[in-house]
Amino acid sequence: MEIVFQRGDDCLEAFNKDATIVADVLGLVVTRAPEDDADMVGIPIHAQTESLAALHAAGHNPHLIAKSEALDEVWRRTPADFKGTVDNRQTLMVFRHDGPTLVPLDDLTPAEIARLVPRKTVDL
Repeated sequence: MEIVFQRGDDCLEAFNKDATIVADVLGLVVTRAPEDDADMVGIPIHAQTESLAALHAAGHNPHLIAKSEALDEVWRRTPADFKGTVDNRQTLMVFRHDGPTLVPLDDLTPAEIARLVPRKTVDL
């Protein structure tokens, strides 16, 4: 199974179903991303090599996506009815805890990006 990671400040972050799988394989604790109430787990950069090897050994295929790449793919694959330009910024309609809202593309949270990005990325 493919697992998508995003680069955080000092760790690789996985969200939602990916977070649960990573936590199970590596014995980590799943936490909640406070900004959008999503499951998340982080792998410290210094443990990246060992952690990714363990995920491969467990039959998973970890991938790292760059934010700019992910946003381009999200924009490209979002139907026209759910995107537009507001104040010269690319904007998407996303569903947050308080319902549908318009969000500038570059203001999506990491968990929203993980949920919206297609599963075609670069191998780690």
